[in-house]
Amino acid sequence: MEIAILSDIHDNLKNLQKVTDQIKARGIQTAICCGDFCAPFVMKQLGASGLTLHAVWGNNDGDRFKLTQIAAQFPNIKLYGEYIGDEDCLLEIDGIRFGVTHYHFYAKALVKTGWYDVVCFGHSHKVHRQKFGNALLINPGEVGGIMGPATYAIYDTQLRGSEIIEID
Repeated sequence: MEIAILSDIHDNLKNLQKVTDQIKARGIQTAICCGDFCAPFVMKQLGASGLTLHAVWGNNDGDRFKLTQIAAQFPNIKLYGEYIGDEDCLLEIDGIRFGVTHYHFYAKALVKTGWYDVVCFGHSHKVHRQKFGNALLINPGEVGGIMGPATYAIYDTQLRGSEIIEID
């Protein structure tokens, strides 16, 4: 099973549409978002995509009340809060245990626990992939294309590998 990992959309609906189109063209139905949707209209577009979305907050998600209201209208969206990764907040997909946060310092702490197969994070807008023991620490870069090329990641649960996709 392939899972899309995205972060730092920063209101770029054009790039977000490209990403969701590419994801769905590959037959991917599940995505993880590491925060920074920014405005509520981004959540509406994600909900309308039909993708199953597991998401955490970023530091630029200003109107969390409205974002939460919109997400609640879409049964395919699950907002977890600041992070995914304790006994009250678990995410296991196809036998792979995911930890998810927006911030690299939390991600580095999560990956060191050994509890996860994959730890995803955003915030820096920079692609990062690193093995840590048996776990993968991954930042998919940014959908927004603010600080460099617009990118996202695909994680394959069977191969236990990832690739970074640059948005045209």
